[in-house]
Amino acid sequence: MTILKQNLMLPKSVKKIPLLFLLLLITLLLIIGSFNYVHHDDSEEVEEACNEKINLEICSDKMYNKNDDTLDISEKMNVIREARRIVRKHGMVMLTFMNRAFVPFLTNWMCHTRNMVNYSQVLILVTDNSVYSKIIAQYPSLSVVYLSVFNKINGKQRYCSAGFMRVGIYRSRVVNWILQENFPVFLFELDALWIRNPLPFVTSKKEYDLTIIPTYAKSFEAAIGFYYMRNSTRMKTFWAELVHRLDELDTTFSCLDNTALVRSKDNDQIVLMDLILEHYRNIVIYFLPLNRFLDGKWYTNPNLEQLKHAFILNFNFIIGIDEKIARAKQFGQWFAAQDNVSCLSDHRKYLNPELSTKLV
Repeated sequence: MTILKQNLMLPKSVKKIPLLFLLLLITLLLIIGSFNYVHHDDSEEVEEACNEKINLEICSDKMYNKNDDTLDISEKMNVIREARRIVRKHGMVMLTFMNRAFVPFLTNWMCHTRNMVNYSQVLILVTDNSVYSKIIAQYPSLSVVYLSVFNKINGKQRYCSAGFMRVGIYRSRVVNWILQENFPVFLFELDALWIRNPLPFVTSKKEYDLTIIPTYAKSFEAAIGFYYMRNSTRMKTFWAELVHRLDELDTTFSCLDNTALVRSKDNDQIVLMDLILEHYRNIVIYFLPLNRFLDGKWYTNPNLEQLKHAFILNFNFIIGIDEKIARAKQFGQWFAAQDNVSCLSDHRKYLNPELSTKLV
């Protein structure tokens, strides 16, 4: 067997470079590499918002039932009935969840997507009865279902709180109800800017079971707040297992108050990543391009040309609802009026995808 060896001899021109200069050059490269590493590491801020040292065994001796029977069966049937009505007409359902604190995001989304989205495809699940009444009165084209199970989690949920995690876990359960009825589901979140309708692109990947946004480039961690699932047998089995594992996770902090902080890894997104890495049921996944499905890291280095060609810009990578809204306003990406009900008069200026946004 012939073994190829690399020629480690330095060219004569390189040998002439003073040793001190080479040392300075290496030091400079190390400093730059260290800076880039720190710049892209977002884990420290997340860990500070969570309680990484919590002992979750405190709930192990307490009996709590957080499975499907915590929801009134009539409400569950309401969800399935509305989803079936939408699927019969459109072949799939656009699904989103919201509590009282998300009313401004719904208004903002409705203000800038009115010429973009067919609202008869959208099913909104709300956890506040008064919000439910207002939405059906203001937006008759939307399908809305009230779910009472989370009426105590209607305020602003802090990231890493038990209430925040429960909302994510419960959302995956509801998605499972719809998926197991053999209905394709496109789930999205309202705290985002839609430059153009992503639905045609997202649903065009017909050979894939799951189409989803990765949290980082070349990462198997997926953003569980934006995805399209086909009603394939593999996908239904995969999601049923996800819900089973989330039920187990929910039990570990089931005795905690909604405001109690838990560990950053105790969430639906990490459990989903574990299943993906296991190649569970060998589902086929398409990871959407991050240069067209932008996340909140865009705000650290705004690129208007990139934004012009994107589908959506998520308002994530910042903690707090008020903080998200303030940042969107700063960049001229907020179209809800002060009353959080009506739209700003100049909201249409951004609806042309060929025009770049002026930062204000």
